[in-house]
Amino acid sequence: MQAAVAFIGTALTKGDHIKWYFVMSPNVAAELQGAGRMPQSQQMSVIKESPARSNRSRKTLQALVKAVKPDLVFTFFGPAYADIEILHLCGVADGWVTHGDQWAWRTVRSPVEATKLLGTILYKALMFRRADAWVTESVTAKTGLVRRLRIPEENITVVPNNCADQYIRSEAIAERPSLYGTLNILCLSAYYKHKNLEIIPAVAKELQIRCPGRQVKFVLTLPAESSGLKKILSQAAALGVDDRIVNVGPVPVSRGPELYQTCHMLFLPSVLETFSANYPEAMAMGLPIVTTNLRFARDVCGAAGAYFEPMNARDAAHTIGRLCEDEGLWKSLVAEGKRILRLLPNQEMKYELYRNCIEDLYYRFNNQGKPFRRNDQAEPLNH
Repeated sequence: MQAAVAFIGTALTKGDHIKWYFVMSPNVAAELQGAGRMPQSQQMSVIKESPARSNRSRKTLQALVKAVKPDLVFTFFGPAYADIEILHLCGVADGWVTHGDQWAWRTVRSPVEATKLLGTILYKALMFRRADAWVTESVTAKTGLVRRLRIPEENITVVPNNCADQYIRSEAIAERPSLYGTLNILCLSAYYKHKNLEIIPAVAKELQIRCPGRQVKFVLTLPAESSGLKKILSQAAALGVDDRIVNVGPVPVSRGPELYQTCHMLFLPSVLETFSANYPEAMAMGLPIVTTNLRFARDVCGAAGAYFEPMNARDAAHTIGRLCEDEGLWKSLVAEGKRILRLLPNQEMKYELYRNCIEDLYYRFNNQGKPFRRNDQAEPLNH
């Protein structure tokens, strides 16, 4: 959502030749409203229910396309689920479709759940293939589109993610707490199984054993009524570490830097990501990153991350403890994060990269009058 909000905000400030009409969810609209970047009413529509779950929303989206008569549709993060009859550039940020592996599937608890998930993945893959060109945030995802969906590599562009502009404006270096101070570990995430947040109580317990004199707080951002939060708190109570879990609730994008400033370290135990904005956010705010030793994490963080074996609470606690004890390692991770951050495109550059994708697709097919074959008419899926 953050990436979409940043893109729309940037598009509204541009005086280029593209005339935008935005279709968005209520959450995106609320974030834009809060940031004072709301499009004019004649420039936008809000669809309350996701087209993924609502046939009415799909029909509404199709009706909007017919009414607005755009030259091209850009779905920021697809699939669109609706049948788009004109040129369609589709963003792909669904790791289950592109590169879900054994670690991700280990979060699926039952054969019934696995069957439903597989059906969802295959359905999304079919919907993705109905576009004419694609854009994704990582090489890992692009590779998956080529290998699993057999989409031609030349039709896929990689536009790396980055943090929102407010993080760049608030750029800092987090204070490293003393051995006797409280260590606040940020876990900024919504609750999804692949985020693996349920490991946090076990990590807190292992840290209690490894560093008995150390005060540690894991800072979560889940809704108070979330079933996931209740599960985490129940596990923490059973392990006797409920005093080490603090939940501050969901945080608006605009207040993200403020939350980072209250913490010392980012902990992301996810087993499936495309390009989490948490990584560049932590880099901007000067927090060292502790995350899973998986390709999607290493592709982004490189030498700026301290890695642990996925789903291994003891190894995670050992990595956190080692980082706290080694000032040189702490500083080197922060410094490397700053270096990597400088290599990522800012919001202005990302907008230009997306615009290049749009123009390339438009001029490749429309202006030159070249026929094209929709990819849902190509050979069968390889998943």
